[in-house]
Amino acid sequence: MLEEPGNGWARFCSACRSKIKEGKHVLQTPELKFDRVEISKKMKDIVEKLKPVSAKVSTILDMELLGSAILKLELLGSNRTTAQKHAMDRPDTTPVIIEPKLYGRDNLKKSLVDGITHGKYFANDLVVLPIVGPGGIGKTTFTQHLYDEVNGYFDVAIWICVSLNFNVSRLTQEAVKKIPRVDSEKENSGFQELIEQRLKTRRFLLVLDDMWTCQEDEWKNLLAPFRRGEEKGNLVIVTTRIPEVAEMVKTVDCSIEMDRLGDEDFMHFFEACVFGHQQPWKDHPKLRDIGKKIVSNLKGFPLAAKTVGRLLRNQLTIDHWTRILESKEWELQTNSNDIMPALKLSYDYLPFHLQQCFSYCSLFPEDYEFGSDELIHLWIGLDIVHSSGQNRRIEDVAGSYLIDLVNHGFLKKNEKDNCTPYYVVHDLLHDLAVKVSAYECISIHRSNVRSIQIPTSTRHLSIIIDDK
Repeated sequence: MLEEPGNGWARFCSACRSKIKEGKHVLQTPELKFDRVEISKKMKDIVEKLKPVSAKVSTILDMELLGSAILKLELLGSNRTTAQKHAMDRPDTTPVIIEPKLYGRDNLKKSLVDGITHGKYFANDLVVLPIVGPGGIGKTTFTQHLYDEVNGYFDVAIWICVSLNFNVSRLTQEAVKKIPRVDSEKENSGFQELIEQRLKTRRFLLVLDDMWTCQEDEWKNLLAPFRRGEEKGNLVIVTTRIPEVAEMVKTVDCSIEMDRLGDEDFMHFFEACVFGHQQPWKDHPKLRDIGKKIVSNLKGFPLAAKTVGRLLRNQLTIDHWTRILESKEWELQTNSNDIMPALKLSYDYLPFHLQQCFSYCSLFPEDYEFGSDELIHLWIGLDIVHSSGQNRRIEDVAGSYLIDLVNHGFLKKNEKDNCTPYYVVHDLLHDLAVKVSAYECISIHRSNVRSIQIPTSTRHLSIIIDDK
């Protein structure tokens, strides 16, 4: 395998240390001895091995230039080219409530529960209700609480994470998996036919979480089998940050617009993020005024409060909180909905090894489901896990990194139905990972393959294939 560029520097440093140990001055660069002919041959062999691989990828992605883009990696010294799992493997966000208390949304939830259970949504054939708002505002959390409150009123409740890839085939298959079978099913039925047969006499709730975009004909195609049910009161809830998507899918007069939390509710949420169940400010009254100023920078966004709140609770001191308040990152806010500076600030205060571990999450698709072993082995393989002389297995050290990232709010731990834990990165935090790793990590996928430029600093590439 071709050496990484950093190895040459390591050998240079090693040679310098040898000179110093010998009591000699290092006035000249030590000679690095290697067989240039042999290295050249290895490079050519690697390029030849990449050609058939790149040809296969080019065929799948239906484009001509990807092969040449991959071949450029020989100049980049990359030792790790990965083709990550495609969108079929993207996980569901789940209806399981992660945040036990809902702040500032109780009246809205009560109004919707009344409408769903015996009000204006109850008597219609099929209602599509969009919940729209910017990223990090709490749409998924609110919908989890709403789902928990009303799913008992339905014969079937389905939760599907849509994410960036609106693929009718994938979403239809996901729905079929989550709808219980019926005795009257016909053999060899297609997926849409199975949905129609299974829901014909059942009242259902369908949640499509984190929907970004789709064409109108695709939307009609997806919804077609759900429209054929005989029961009244069927409901589809769509969460999205795109107003145009909400406008296209809605069957009600108005979408539910998820706005930032009010000042009082947001302060209570911030206090819970910092102090947990303890009485806020009781033991730290001098931090209150600084805290209020920091809260004003968080713009009422729960995700910003969670990330920065965990950063603040690490050190309940005036010096630490003042440094956070006076950070230059706040000056980079571009508009009232921009919470990226708050997330970046929290990232900057992570220990360096955790920054490294988090940044490599950018190589995976948005909403990817990580198993703990997958992350641990990735970090170990990248040689960013170090025991620092401790008498601990390197897997245990990597496991502690994982716990630290969860505690800092950069990874969220969920559980599947069989209680198997998995980890996900919020989509805005995934955007942050892409931003901070852009110097050496890059992902190629269908939407950017024709416009992407591969910097010469790139060390790691992932190819994400959306299977249609």
